[in-house]
Amino acid sequence: MIETLSIRNIALIDELELELSLGLNIFTGETGAGKSVILKAIGLVLGERASADIVRDGADFAEVEVSIGPDDKHPFWHTAQSETDDSTLKDVLSDVLDPSDVVILSRRITASGRSRCLVNGRLVNLKQLQALGTLLVDIHGQHEHQSLFRTQTHLKLLDDFGGSSEARQNVGKVYTQLRALQQEAASLIETLRASEREKELLEFEIKELTSANLEEGEDERLADEARLLKNAEALRGSANLVYQQLDGDGGGFGSPLERVKGAAKELTKLLEFDDSLSELLDRLESSLYELEDVASQVRHYAEAVESNPMRLDEVTDRLALIAKLKRRYGNSIPEILAYHAEAEQKLETLQLGSEKKDALQAEIHKTIQEAQHLSTALSAKRLHVANHLSERIEKELRTLGMDKAEFQASVQHIPDERGPFQIDGKCYAFRSDGMDDVEFLIAPNVGSEARPIARIASGGEISRIMLALKTVLVQVDEIPTLLFDEVDSGIGGKVADVVGKKLKELSAFSQVICITHLPQIARFADRHFRVDKDVVGERTLITAKPLTAEEQVNEIARMHGGKETEIGLAHARELLSEK
Repeated sequence: MIETLSIRNIALIDELELELSLGLNIFTGETGAGKSVILKAIGLVLGERASADIVRDGADFAEVEVSIGPDDKHPFWHTAQSETDDSTLKDVLSDVLDPSDVVILSRRITASGRSRCLVNGRLVNLKQLQALGTLLVDIHGQHEHQSLFRTQTHLKLLDDFGGSSEARQNVGKVYTQLRALQQEAASLIETLRASEREKELLEFEIKELTSANLEEGEDERLADEARLLKNAEALRGSANLVYQQLDGDGGGFGSPLERVKGAAKELTKLLEFDDSLSELLDRLESSLYELEDVASQVRHYAEAVESNPMRLDEVTDRLALIAKLKRRYGNSIPEILAYHAEAEQKLETLQLGSEKKDALQAEIHKTIQEAQHLSTALSAKRLHVANHLSERIEKELRTLGMDKAEFQASVQHIPDERGPFQIDGKCYAFRSDGMDDVEFLIAPNVGSEARPIARIASGGEISRIMLALKTVLVQVDEIPTLLFDEVDSGIGGKVADVVGKKLKELSAFSQVICITHLPQIARFADRHFRVDKDVVGERTLITAKPLTAEEQVNEIARMHGGKETEIGLAHARELLSEK
């Protein structure tokens, strides 16, 4: 509820501070006293459009501020955080709103037309202020800021009235599930489409790499073998030459081995005379054994070396293949083998993707069937509730002086050629709240066509229609403050008294602010404010003040007869005693 209202430099208001009551707040005053300016100021702080001409002459800026007290019946901070689509506003709300805190909204408009909006001192933009304002105050009359004009609220009001909130939430869960499946399927299809050429390439690469059948270290082994094959003749010739040098005819003087053997034989003879030469003999014999082994190894090597042009061609071709694969897939055989494994994994994923796509489509079809079943059941309930609500609203309108008015809560499936639901050969849309559009229509007079409430020209009619709606929907309405302007337009007598009683009944559930010219309505005030326009010095100023009990009697008398006569005062006291 609005606890305080502060207005500075708005039109003819210099500075005004008002404390509002929890129940029914009534504003009265002479015609042209400035009641509409106060109403305009409240609209400004809730995000209504404004221009620089609202700033009082001679002032640099105009400013409006309201403090919103905590309200257990209307926890708007939860509603704001759960229903707004503005992520930035959600961040603001999470920072500044708390169930136990007072919320302060303020707006400043400079003489140049610039606007600054604050929520608990946190800067927000005008759209965010409007979003929050729609959850705090409903203004009814010739004003843009009223829920009755926002058709998106009609469906929720109907569902809340009919106790369909849980059914709508179940539909919302299926909607979220379907959206997630559809997004996953769309992403997968896009991936598969984009990867079709990649799939063909992967298949070619895997085939090429599989047929190559590479082994780690193979390139190095083949390179060594190729060098041997290319130099076979030279290797064999050199090996034979080494063997000849070691164990062949060493140019007529015997081979090195023969000479070493002869030296060992002579050294053995010397050992008979001098055993100190035994170590030298051991070393010489050891060298002899090594030379014999080397000669044998060289001879076997020379015998093993062979020229094999066919094998050389095979090795050369294999090395060329490996070089080509290195250029395509990696700088080494380990890198090529890793690429091969990765390519096989990618191809497997793509092949599984096709199977997953089919499974997703089956799940989507199943979810659509479930969604259509839940949405159809919800629609049927809405139609039943809409008829009941229409009857209740029409009954209330009759008590408010709109005897000929016909009210209709229209429930219509949303046609959509691409919609997922098919009924009787037609396609319909599916949203998070079902498959219906709900709109409140009114035919104020006999023979007139039912039209959207937003197109009703009379502010008084709009106010009374909303009063009827609020009376019927009072238990499910989440907006904590209701403001009625022109609710008394075109009525009087008994109907005015009914309107007053209805406003009083509403004020038991929501804070009500009402501007009226009728004493039958004003007498029900929990707090009564009088608005005056006075000349102070050389300036005309709008003022407002709460009335004492005796001042209220005088104001009711003035409203009833224009003069504070004894008869008028007596009648005013009688009216006040009957409330």
